[in-house]
Amino acid sequence: MLYEFRDKLFLEYKKWWFVWEPAWEGFRPIRGVVWDGRVFQIQDEMYCTDPTDPVYGYGSEQMRDLCGLLNEKNSNPVKVSTLPIGNEWFRDRFIGFSACAPRDVPSWKRMVQNHHRTCRKAPRGKKLTRRIRL
Repeated sequence: MLYEFRDKLFLEYKKWWFVWEPAWEGFRPIRGVVWDGRVFQIQDEMYCTDPTDPVYGYGSEQMRDLCGLLNEKNSNPVKVSTLPIGNEWFRDRFIGFSACAPRDVPSWKRMVQNHHRTCRKAPRGKKLTRRIRL
Protein backbone atom coordinates (compact mmCIF):
# COMPACT_ATOMS: atom_id res chain seq x y z
CA MET A 1 0.00 0.00 0.00
CA LEU A 2 1.31 3.44 -0.92
CA TYR A 3 0.97 6.23 1.67
CA GLU A 4 1.64 9.96 1.46
CA PHE A 5 2.78 11.29 4.83
CA ARG A 6 4.18 14.78 5.34
CA ASP A 7 5.27 15.30 1.71
CA LYS A 8 6.96 11.90 1.45
CA LEU A 9 5.79 8.67 -0.13
CA PHE A 10 5.97 5.46 1.89
CA LEU A 11 5.29 1.97 0.60
CA GLU A 12 4.34 -1.03 2.71
CA TYR A 13 5.13 -4.35 1.04
CA LYS A 14 4.93 -7.65 2.96
CA LYS A 15 5.54 -5.94 6.34
CA TRP A 16 8.59 -4.11 4.94
CA TRP A 17 8.64 -0.34 4.59
CA PHE A 18 10.14 1.73 1.79
CA VAL A 19 10.50 5.47 1.22
CA TRP A 20 10.56 7.20 -2.15
CA GLU A 21 13.86 8.98 -2.77
CA PRO A 22 13.46 11.61 -5.51
CA ALA A 23 17.23 11.93 -5.94
CA TRP A 24 17.50 8.18 -6.62
CA GLU A 25 14.20 8.08 -8.54
CA GLY A 26 13.15 5.00 -6.66
CA PHE A 27 12.19 3.38 -3.40
CA ARG A 28 14.69 2.34 -0.75
CA PRO A 29 14.11 0.27 2.41
CA ILE A 30 13.73 1.74 5.89
CA ARG A 31 13.25 0.23 9.32
CA GLY A 32 10.63 2.72 10.46
CA VAL A 33 9.68 6.30 11.22
CA VAL A 34 10.08 7.67 14.75
CA TRP A 35 9.07 10.86 16.54
CA ASP A 36 11.96 12.60 18.30
CA GLY A 37 9.95 15.38 19.94
CA ARG A 38 10.32 17.91 17.11
CA VAL A 39 10.19 16.06 13.76
CA PHE A 40 9.58 12.60 12.35
CA GLN A 41 12.85 10.87 11.47
CA ILE A 42 13.36 7.97 9.10
CA GLN A 43 15.30 5.05 10.57
CA ASP A 44 17.60 3.71 7.89
CA GLU A 45 20.91 3.30 9.70
CA MET A 46 21.07 -0.43 9.03
CA TYR A 47 21.02 0.20 5.26
CA CYS A 48 23.29 3.27 5.20
CA THR A 49 26.38 2.24 7.16
CA ASP A 50 29.19 2.43 4.56
CA PRO A 51 28.96 5.14 1.85
CA THR A 52 31.50 3.31 -0.32
CA ASP A 53 29.39 0.15 -0.44
CA PRO A 54 27.98 -0.54 -3.95
CA VAL A 55 24.59 -1.39 -2.40
CA TYR A 56 24.52 1.69 -0.15
CA GLY A 57 20.99 2.46 0.99
CA TYR A 58 19.70 -1.01 0.10
CA GLY A 59 21.68 -3.41 2.28
CA SER A 60 21.93 -6.23 -0.28
CA GLU A 61 21.67 -7.01 -3.99
CA GLN A 62 18.33 -8.78 -3.45
CA MET A 63 16.85 -5.71 -1.76
CA ARG A 64 18.06 -3.47 -4.58
CA ASP A 65 16.41 -5.78 -7.13
CA LEU A 66 13.18 -5.78 -5.09
CA CYS A 67 13.20 -1.97 -4.96
CA GLY A 68 13.65 -1.92 -8.75
CA LEU A 69 10.52 -4.06 -9.11
CA LEU A 70 8.58 -1.87 -6.68
CA ASN A 71 9.43 1.27 -8.67
CA GLU A 72 7.43 -0.09 -11.60
CA LYS A 73 4.31 -0.82 -9.50
CA ASN A 74 3.31 2.68 -8.45
CA SER A 75 -0.34 3.39 -7.68
CA ASN A 76 -2.25 6.32 -6.25
CA PRO A 77 -1.06 7.17 -2.74
CA VAL A 78 -3.41 7.41 0.22
CA LYS A 79 -2.86 10.63 2.19
CA VAL A 80 -2.63 9.86 5.91
CA SER A 81 -2.00 11.91 9.05
CA THR A 82 -0.04 9.09 10.72
CA LEU A 83 1.69 5.99 9.43
CA PRO A 84 0.78 2.57 10.78
CA ILE A 85 4.42 2.12 11.88
CA GLY A 86 4.75 2.24 15.61
CA ASN A 87 5.36 0.60 18.92
CA GLU A 88 3.41 2.75 21.40
CA TRP A 89 0.15 4.70 21.75
CA PHE A 90 0.66 8.42 22.27
CA ARG A 91 -2.65 10.12 23.05
CA ASP A 92 -4.66 9.32 19.90
CA ARG A 93 -1.97 7.86 17.60
CA PHE A 94 0.08 4.67 17.35
CA ILE A 95 3.62 5.86 16.57
CA GLY A 96 7.26 4.99 17.12
CA PHE A 97 9.42 7.00 19.50
CA SER A 98 13.12 7.66 19.48
CA ALA A 99 14.98 7.06 22.75
CA CYS A 100 14.97 10.72 23.79
CA ALA A 101 11.49 11.76 22.64
CA PRO A 102 9.39 13.55 25.25
CA ARG A 103 5.88 12.29 25.86
CA ASP A 104 4.23 15.57 26.85
CA VAL A 105 1.42 17.76 25.57
CA PRO A 106 3.56 20.37 23.69
CA SER A 107 5.35 17.57 21.82
CA TRP A 108 2.01 16.00 20.91
CA LYS A 109 0.69 19.34 19.61
CA ARG A 110 3.75 19.72 17.38
CA MET A 111 3.31 16.17 16.13
CA VAL A 112 -0.35 16.49 15.14
CA GLN A 113 0.04 20.08 13.90
CA ASN A 114 -3.32 20.95 15.51
CA HIS A 115 -5.14 18.24 13.51
CA HIS A 116 -6.82 16.34 16.32
CA ARG A 117 -8.61 13.07 15.71
CA THR A 118 -10.62 13.05 18.92
CA CYS A 119 -14.28 13.97 19.25
CA ARG A 120 -13.52 16.59 21.91
CA LYS A 121 -11.65 18.75 19.41
CA ALA A 122 -13.94 18.99 16.39
CA PRO A 123 -12.45 20.52 13.23
CA ARG A 124 -13.19 24.21 12.93
CA GLY A 125 -15.04 25.61 9.99
CA LYS A 126 -17.39 22.67 9.54
CA LYS A 127 -20.83 23.35 10.87
CA LEU A 128 -23.51 20.85 11.59
CA THR A 129 -26.64 21.23 9.52
CA ARG A 130 -30.22 20.61 10.52
CA ARG A 131 -31.89 17.49 9.37
CA ILE A 132 -35.02 17.97 7.34
CA ARG A 133 -37.85 15.73 8.38
CA LEU A 134 -40.24 14.61 5.73
